[in-house]
Amino acid sequence: MRVRAAIVAALAVTAFVIPWTARAEQAAATAAADSEGVATEPPPVLTPPPVPVAQTEPDYPRGRISGYMFGDAYYNLTGDPVHVYAGSTDAGKVNIDGSPNIGKDLNGVQIRRVYFQLDNDLSVKYSTRFRLEMDGKELTSGGKLGVFVKNAYLQVKNLVPRGNFFFGELTTPTFENSEEFWQYRSIEKTIVDFRGLASSSDLGVELKGFVDGGHKIGYSAMVGDGTGQKPETNRYKRVYLAVPLAPIRDLKLEPYADYEWGVNGADKATYKLFTGYELKKGAIGGEIVDQVAHSRVAPNTEARGFSVFGRATWTPALATFMRYDRWMPNKRATNRIDSDLIMAGFDWQPYKDVHVMPNVEMTQYRAKGTAVAPAHHDAQARITFYYRFSKP
Repeated sequence: MRVRAAIVAALAVTAFVIPWTARAEQAAATAAADSEGVATEPPPVLTPPPVPVAQTEPDYPRGRISGYMFGDAYYNLTGDPVHVYAGSTDAGKVNIDGSPNIGKDLNGVQIRRVYFQLDNDLSVKYSTRFRLEMDGKELTSGGKLGVFVKNAYLQVKNLVPRGNFFFGELTTPTFENSEEFWQYRSIEKTIVDFRGLASSSDLGVELKGFVDGGHKIGYSAMVGDGTGQKPETNRYKRVYLAVPLAPIRDLKLEPYADYEWGVNGADKATYKLFTGYELKKGAIGGEIVDQVAHSRVAPNTEARGFSVFGRATWTPALATFMRYDRWMPNKRATNRIDSDLIMAGFDWQPYKDVHVMPNVEMTQYRAKGTAVAPAHHDAQARITFYYRFSKP
């Protein structure tokens, strides 16, 4: 019994003393090596093998809510000085819209546009967009601000190489790229939109993409009803074709044409050329447009105009912009009233996507032949407020 106890005690002492002695010797050797300037390797550290991560499918469907709002505090500096009232309502025109005259001294606060948009990716190939618009000129039967469907479409990505297919209420290619380059839709529409030559959206189908992998030659080919946001009312259609080009860095070119058939042989064709160049701290751009309308019961008409504009960013929070348009409502008419549209202002961004923009917009009228120009030019001073929002 005593012998067995002595053996157990000896084994226990051996199990404790030998490792402790080995660690002490290793520490002494390490200290000696360090004192002599000899590098020593640390003992190897054993790490567990990585745990394999299970691969999962992308999270579909997934959506995003976004939109924007812009409006003004305005005062009409010049315009028609005669005020006509219906009860307590001033019948004068508030905003410059291409036809004379606004009402002098009219003032107030207005919301000109609100977008509310839902984008939904159904899969890597299919997605949808639904956009509502509130427009300050679109009113309900009770005279309140109205809301309507601006976009509602299905997108099929890469239906053809580098080309996407769209179906539904679509954004037309008429001034999509020039408006994006101008960047100040909150101040004013581009010339084609401002003069009402085409709608910004239409019911139809579209194929949009790029010819080359470098995205230097693009295309947007669309067939639409030609009725904008309204249902189709006849068998005639409008076809659109835009060819955005990026031949060199920072330069954009886009020839555009559309054609619309009409009742009793009436039709119209629109031609436009847009160009823009990005500078280090700004941009300059311009576009020229010509629309010919044919009729069997009246003389043909030809509307023509051009627009030049520029913007400059002085600091991350401060920018300026200006624009000049010349408009001829019917170039083929000897007696007509042409007009110039001028705007300029500052863009202060106190916080990302929040803009406060003091600006002035003016129209001057030019009589040709025996036509008589309006007695007054139009000028409106504004502080435009614009913000964007989004929620993933």
